[in-house]
Amino acid sequence: MLLAVAALFGGTLFEYYRGGINETGGWLWPMLFVPLILYLLGIVYGDVPARYYDLKVLKPFPVPFARQFDRCVLAIIVLFTGLFLNIVLLSITLIVGAKLLLTVFYLLYMVLMLAELPNSLRIFRFIQHVNTVQYVSAIHPNTFKKALSYYSPEQDKLCGEELKRHLGTLYKSLAAEAEELVLEASPLSKEQQIALNLAVRAGEAIRRCRIANKDKECDRLRANIFLLEALESNAGLVLPKDIRQLRNQVKGLEPPETSEEPPQVKQA
Repeated sequence: MLLAVAALFGGTLFEYYRGGINETGGWLWPMLFVPLILYLLGIVYGDVPARYYDLKVLKPFPVPFARQFDRCVLAIIVLFTGLFLNIVLLSITLIVGAKLLLTVFYLLYMVLMLAELPNSLRIFRFIQHVNTVQYVSAIHPNTFKKALSYYSPEQDKLCGEELKRHLGTLYKSLAAEAEELVLEASPLSKEQQIALNLAVRAGEAIRRCRIANKDKECDRLRANIFLLEALESNAGLVLPKDIRQLRNQVKGLEPPETSEEPPQVKQA
């Protein structure tokens, strides 16, 4: 939709400059698409963070997450700029006496934007939650228990139903850990906060897997992989490709793919 609106803007702008639109307020025709482009950009660019507390599929949330936070702020600015600009241009069409059809289009776009606005306000809720969490210092390097506290070498021997039960127990521990971080002051519901905290936990485990692999810390690597497996099997976490390769290599499930440089893992 964004590309289609951008194409319409380009075509209408070309028609205006070649003199094909010479009515009163004719310049408002190409401007018709500018607020909509800004609004769509705000939705496309800013709605991504809302997926991090989607309860259906757990998305690993990167830690640190300052870049995502900045993305949210920028998305809100762009989104509301589009809405405000549309209101300004609608007012101008009424003042200059532009064609009724043009005024109707601006009015229609404003109605559509306002109808979509409640969904887009999820961005606000996300930022408010992050601000609240940062304010009470709940998310910091020592927020989560170390992965090694959930790990023992005997776990490496588990398979089949025993492994499944162990991962289920491990997931319950991670969920309880995430529930301890739930804040009453947050604009998100309890379930959304738990899902977001688990997503942050997943991002932290992924980051520490890569660090442990680089530093050849085999036990720490295995411990974090078990955490990710628990989230994968019980919360629908989709692991990045390099982490899947690392997990398979550590567990001896399959040889590393030859298309990429294999992860370096210290043998236990």
